[in-house]
Amino acid sequence: MKDTGVIRKIDELGRIVIPKEIRRSLGIRDGENLEIFVKDSGICLQKHSRLLNYQELANSLCSVAYEVMGYKILMFDREEVLASFDNVYKHISLTQKLEKMLEGRECYESVMRESLLEEVQPCYYYVVPIILSTDVVGLLVMISETSFSEEQKRFLKFLAQLLVNKIDVL
Repeated sequence: MKDTGVIRKIDELGRIVIPKEIRRSLGIRDGENLEIFVKDSGICLQKHSRLLNYQELANSLCSVAYEVMGYKILMFDREEVLASFDNVYKHISLTQKLEKMLEGRECYESVMRESLLEEVQPCYYYVVPIILSTDVVGLLVMISETSFSEEQKRFLKFLAQLLVNKIDVL
């Protein structure tokens, strides 16, 4: 996007309106949280991900789940993969199908091989939303060559709850 200057007035409550074109080009949705901070001599706005602070923990959990149990797990925030069982899947963006699952706020299980992720061969998916209070902050996605056992599904739900409890405490 080309750098551009837009002039907006601040209202009596200290609010400004971010132009629709800028919100659309940056993927900022209505109701989404923005982080506001001072950098050098300017005010910066940045999309906020509650999960970003837990990326190291989530990477460790995904790696251990893969090493110990062979579970291939990815953690998405509302944009892209934040944690993965390996480095191959880093920075894969949230697809439209996964975005709909995020908004639907319910678990999803593939009944046959499908392609939910770009650049990934068709396989089975089990998807669990990460819901903090009333906000869906991300998704846990398990990938498999075969359909999922009840143990695998329970484990992914447990992992989502573990992350929620960790985030909620801090």
